[in-house]
Amino acid sequence: MIEEMIIFILLGVFSGLIAGLFGIGGGTLIVPVLVACFFSMGFEESIIVHLALGTSMACIFFTGLASANAHKKKNAIDFGVMKPVVIGIIFGSFLGAIFAIQIAGSILKIIIGLFALFVAIQIGFQLELRRRRSDNKSTSYVAGSSIGFLSSILGIGGGIFSVSYFKSSGLSLTTSIGTSAACGVPIAIFASLGYIFVGFNNSVLPPMSIGYIYLPAVIGVSITSIFTAVYGAKLAHFISEKLLRNLLISLMLTISIYMIAL
Repeated sequence: MIEEMIIFILLGVFSGLIAGLFGIGGGTLIVPVLVACFFSMGFEESIIVHLALGTSMACIFFTGLASANAHKKKNAIDFGVMKPVVIGIIFGSFLGAIFAIQIAGSILKIIIGLFALFVAIQIGFQLELRRRRSDNKSTSYVAGSSIGFLSSILGIGGGIFSVSYFKSSGLSLTTSIGTSAACGVPIAIFASLGYIFVGFNNSVLPPMSIGYIYLPAVIGVSITSIFTAVYGAKLAHFISEKLLRNLLISLMLTISIYMIAL
């Protein structure tokens, strides 16, 4: 148990830095590492990926809160643009968790890996989402629902989607990252509630689990991630957009190879 907690604590260090630096909630790193940990711990294979997803969402709440607070201090969150998106996030995140449980873990791993590859290609070729800027709230509701739904399925804070969306709304990259980090908090809350709801009576889940959330991992990751997320957010304001982009590409390619090959 001590060795496992050390792994979870170290995971928190790196996931916190990633959350603050890229505004992506840290889930892109948390899910693959938790999958590997849960396999080594001998958990039932049929629930490992789902358990990693639910646990990741619970971890993202603490990481996202710390990251969002750091970006707020830098005045890098546009609450006006964010508010209608969050309304959609509330519904999409909860439904996404319910839907994810219906998909086999082996398929989810491949989906996560392919998506990470797609993001690396998108960023590498700078294939940005473009749309007319509009104050139509219905567009923001739909965008929020979609971001929350997909984030729950992938176990992430939604930054991969929301950064592009906010950037296409006319926000700078730094403000897009900060606003995205803030959106990660409601995504984590309502996705976690969904994973708790669908796994509440599952007897296959390991001890110290609440639904599809493994509490020791949440505690271990959160202990350090809430501190390192602050440093990641600060770092994002001091490095160039080009370097930020290249780092994110490298991260996505690594995750893609790992999840598909595992």
